[in-house]
Amino acid sequence: MTRLLVRGQVHTFDPARPLASNVLLSDGVVEAVDSDIRQDVDTLELDPGDILQPGWRDDHIHLLSTLASRCSFDLSNADSVSHLLERLSCALPGGNGWIRAWGYEASSLVERRHPTSHELDRTTRGVPTVLHDRTGHVAVVNTAAARALGIQSQTDGVLVEREDILDRTPTLAVADLKTAAEELFSEWRRGGLVAITDATHTNDVKAVDLLANIAETCGAPRITAMVGVDRLDGFRYGEIRRGIQVGHAKVMPDVQGVTDLGRLVRGAHEEGFPVAIHVMDIDTLEQALLALEASRSPINTVDRLEHCSLALPEQLDRIRKLGVLVCTQPSFLSYRLDKYLNELSDVEHNWLWPLRSLIKRDIHVTFSSDSPVVPADPDEWIEAAISRPLGSGEDVTKDAAKKMAAVSTITPGLAADMLVIANNHGCRPVTGWD
Repeated sequence: MTRLLVRGQVHTFDPARPLASNVLLSDGVVEAVDSDIRQDVDTLELDPGDILQPGWRDDHIHLLSTLASRCSFDLSNADSVSHLLERLSCALPGGNGWIRAWGYEASSLVERRHPTSHELDRTTRGVPTVLHDRTGHVAVVNTAAARALGIQSQTDGVLVEREDILDRTPTLAVADLKTAAEELFSEWRRGGLVAITDATHTNDVKAVDLLANIAETCGAPRITAMVGVDRLDGFRYGEIRRGIQVGHAKVMPDVQGVTDLGRLVRGAHEEGFPVAIHVMDIDTLEQALLALEASRSPINTVDRLEHCSLALPEQLDRIRKLGVLVCTQPSFLSYRLDKYLNELSDVEHNWLWPLRSLIKRDIHVTFSSDSPVVPADPDEWIEAAISRPLGSGEDVTKDAAKKMAAVSTITPGLAADMLVIANNHGCRPVTGWD
């Protein structure tokens, strides 16, 4: 047995004992907090100003999309369709012969719309081209790409939630994704991000195996991967598959609103999976709550609501009664403030991205980025949660925000590679990523 006593300033994020003077690690796992052991144990003395704390967890991310965005031509600074096209004229095709661009947001363009395939044709020189918007839910293809994908009848080239079509585009090279991952994981390590949950609704056996292949890259955080609710064959909830933990069954309601959420939730529960339902508006939240009320999750599991960006007070009461977890993204308030000011009413601003109302009801809340939509930056989540630009009644304390961003409290049984030492020069793990 290998034991290590870490002594110094310890922030546990545990309300019962927020501060401690030491943590005893045994074979890479927390054995005790504030241990009185003094002999026959190696000791690590923290430097003045260092703080030992739990690492951060991004509890809703899209890793493959995030890596793909880093392998794509960046259009995130485009402020109009003409500016977007001007920028796009500089893009070069990748090794697969296609131009792949990413990052624009229609609501941030002067025209407040997506470009069309015919507009793309004017600047892409006949090279098959696909543009992904920042949300990942919309893509635009030019005529050459539409022809290659077999969708010549698609007049404007705008594809909303059409993974069935976009899956036909040439894939990025795994080597390129790994190169992007090495850089990304290094950034996360410096920021203290030690665990992520991939919440992609198209995850299947092939996607999870690709995540595992990439995770073998030096410096990968711990990864939990949700699986598409219609792609559960070959998986067991909670199993470890090549180092990737299999998570919830992800439910993505369709844009037409005809998805039978009740059937999908019930089917996942019967397969032994709790569900994670994508919820971005009040109507979808209502359908999700009805589905969850009609079918309880398997024993020792907890269902989730992803985003929960708009909710009525009475819906929050039902969430509490169900005992489900809410994973939310407070930094959307910073990155999408103009959109919310322009498109939502004053009343809706008070219901937007609730936080204080959730924790007041003892609802378990976790933070995340939804990367690549916004950066995986826990400092930004925490700052947005405590100093909200909208709905000031939903702000929370810094301690509460940190707890929602942390992977766990420092308690016996926590893995040592979930702990980081934070100082003025960033974060570094205790073990695991050294």
